[in-house]
Amino acid sequence: MLFGQPRKKEDYYLQKAIQGEREGFEYLVATYKNLAYTLALKICGNSENAEEVVQDAFMKAFSGLSHFRNASKFSTWLYKIVYYTALTKKSNQRNDTQELNEDSGATAYVLDEKKEFNNLVVADREKYINLALSQLGEEERIVITLHYLGEKSIAEISEILDLGKSAIKMKLLRARKKLEKALNDLLKDELKEIL
Repeated sequence: MLFGQPRKKEDYYLQKAIQGEREGFEYLVATYKNLAYTLALKICGNSENAEEVVQDAFMKAFSGLSHFRNASKFSTWLYKIVYYTALTKKSNQRNDTQELNEDSGATAYVLDEKKEFNNLVVADREKYINLALSQLGEEERIVITLHYLGEKSIAEISEILDLGKSAIKMKLLRARKKLEKALNDLLKDELKEIL
């Protein structure tokens, strides 16, 4: 399943892309660009490099479509390309400092107070989740992102990262515990400031 959509739909558009039809490429980009960007951002640390990684990864994937084996999902194959492209980019850009993306998207003034309050709540959650994620190691952030945002299974993450399933399970378990501790520490300090 692809976020509730049958795999047949993915296969249909994948076939169109393999045949060089624009409709297939557009569908694949529209479907997978958001998680690809999120994954690249978690590795690169800034949006400029993440955007570049996503573009490069899609170009690599599309130029290699004739070699794609349908043994795994296209998304799994693409995210593996994104992962390694981002690692390469990061190793080439060691001097760049990582930036925490604190843009909440809630900068526009909204007249409806309820909507404005909801936007602030969402922005606050994003802020604390991003702060907590920044305290995790790189692989832990990647595993959390793929599993929870990308809804990838242990087997798919294992294939993307070239690690055994038991290693992925262990990394996911440790990452959850660290994330929980980081959130508790952050929110405990926040509660002290409020009280």
